[in-house]
Amino acid sequence: MKKAYVTYNEFNEEAKKILKNAEIELTINDSNHRPSGDELISILENYDIIIIGIFSRLKADMLEHIKTPKIIATVSVGLDHIDKSFFESPLVEIVNIKTANAISVAEHIFSLILNLNKRVYESNRLVLDGNGHRNNLHERPEEISGKTLGLIGCGNITKEVIKIAKVFNMNIKCYTKNPDKHKDMLENRVEFLTLDEVLKNSDIINVSIPLTEETNNLISEEKIKLMKYTATFINTARAEVVDTKALIEYADLHDTFYVGLDIDLDRYKDLFNKYRNNVIVTPHTAGISKQAINRMDLEVANKIITLCS
Repeated sequence: MKKAYVTYNEFNEEAKKILKNAEIELTINDSNHRPSGDELISILENYDIIIIGIFSRLKADMLEHIKTPKIIATVSVGLDHIDKSFFESPLVEIVNIKTANAISVAEHIFSLILNLNKRVYESNRLVLDGNGHRNNLHERPEEISGKTLGLIGCGNITKEVIKIAKVFNMNIKCYTKNPDKHKDMLENRVEFLTLDEVLKNSDIINVSIPLTEETNNLISEEKIKLMKYTATFINTARAEVVDTKALIEYADLHDTFYVGLDIDLDRYKDLFNKYRNNVIVTPHTAGISKQAINRMDLEVANKIITLCS
């Protein structure tokens, strides 16, 4: 019987049944503490299947402790928390999710877009500060209907974003490395452009791409300066895809430039230690709706039993 360990303490009941019915002995972390370092090494040594999230970092030196075949399943789209050496090992199979949290992230993207353009966050702050009159807004609210939406990346999240964008009658432009692989998007009236063209010509820009060596700092300081002073920029991908410091400096220089981020804040706490009218940051919560978490657990469970069969 194979043994599986879940590194977090809430695992979908149906997913549990799927694994148990496949005769996989399941152990679930019963604390809020997520194992790291030596604890992760011990789990890698003693279990055949390890289910992790983005906060469990598998480093290169941990690989030497793997002597038997392992399945490592991560409830995330991104894989940058797993060292590339694991992908090269003949003893390791890596499983990630593809579609489970796409709806959750797409909804979060539009919540940021609407909050920023409708000045919801700023309006609420004025009310709390005792200045709750619309004349105190630093700029009138904007409609997003009919605006040009520039999408960077053409994966499952982007496809859900497009569904919502069509409701707002938005003009959709897209940059992707391989547009020929996404010709189905043409049916949704999506126009493929270069990265620079998307950045220059869009009123609202969204980034939904994985972090790789190639995409690291894709939206550099130079690229940021191509955007309109009146644009709205959203990033729910890994923070390192964008020069986040340069992005906020651009927002500080132009108070008509709006930024919505959903990122891991560990490296950026000092950058976001003050209120800005034109910036909203959430702590990497876009993909963790209650429904998405359940779908992620189910997706990895089904992928695991497929590999085990």
